[in-house]
Amino acid sequence: MRVGLTWGRAVELLPHQRQHILAHNPVCWLPWAMDTSRADHLPIGSAGLIATAVVERAAQRVGGIVYPTLWHHNAVETGVFQRVMTAWLTMVADQGCQVAVITGLAGTVAEDLALIEAAEMALCQHQLLALAVSPLELVDGTMHDRGALWETSLMLALRPDLVDLTRVGGEHEQAVRNVASSSLGQQTLMLAGERLAGAVRDLLEYRNTAALAVLYQQRRERYRQ
Repeated sequence: MRVGLTWGRAVELLPHQRQHILAHNPVCWLPWAMDTSRADHLPIGSAGLIATAVVERAAQRVGGIVYPTLWHHNAVETGVFQRVMTAWLTMVADQGCQVAVITGLAGTVAEDLALIEAAEMALCQHQLLALAVSPLELVDGTMHDRGALWETSLMLALRPDLVDLTRVGGEHEQAVRNVASSSLGQQTLMLAGERLAGAVRDLLEYRNTAALAVLYQQRRERYRQ
């Protein structure tokens, strides 16, 4: 085992390494993404690449296990999506996880509400603190801009070889062409990772279920407006 191993990708760990990490850093990072295009100049998997990058940066600060990205398509019924998420959370709870971080950008209000219900059920049934947030929510949720300035910058930082700026169009064209950059994307990734890591540290240390309840209630109220 590598000395000081505090985090790792689930598919790359030996069984005893997983046990060691969960014994010392009982956090499971669960990125997920919609299998849909965000913009013509970005790859179809950009949402998943961004979610994974953010959780890996947070995991490097807090520790824990990063699971492979779960891909979801809008043709899948919301009820099925919720059952899959519930099963995922049950699995990591059975493995000894105390905090689960479900990071992805819901395509519809119904999907986000289903995700919240799955997270709340995990707390009731398994005493698992499940934090369900979008990758940039703890920085500014409006930065999920469907392939405009911020998402383009993030992809330029992560995989510039997959970005085709010749296909940029629409109302955000000038911002993307003139302002989007790898350096802006790197800064955003660093800040998103730091914010997410801070939230998870607080959950580990204080087990503040009230904070989770407030977060989810605010999301529900926003959808009612």
